[in-house]
Amino acid sequence: MAELEVEKEMSWEDHLAAAIKAFRKEMKETGLGVFPEEFKTHQRAARREVLLAWRSLLDARIEKLENADKEKSAQKATRIKVE
Repeated sequence: MAELEVEKEMSWEDHLAAAIKAFRKEMKETGLGVFPEEFKTHQRAARREVLLAWRSLLDARIEKLENADKEKSAQKATRIKVE
């Protein structure tokens, strides 16, 4: 009787890593180990867009924190001396 293999629970990261590994292997086997320049250009542009997206999120969060600080300081009561 053959033993049943217990399949390990894989995360999405594991699946992605396996897909990338398989893709690289296929690229080498088909002789496309070197990516075309157009691919590299699009990849660089995509990386830049991701970084710009993160920048916009960070800028929005920083602005929210700064506005909260301004509101706190504006809400403080001041003493007025009356004669």
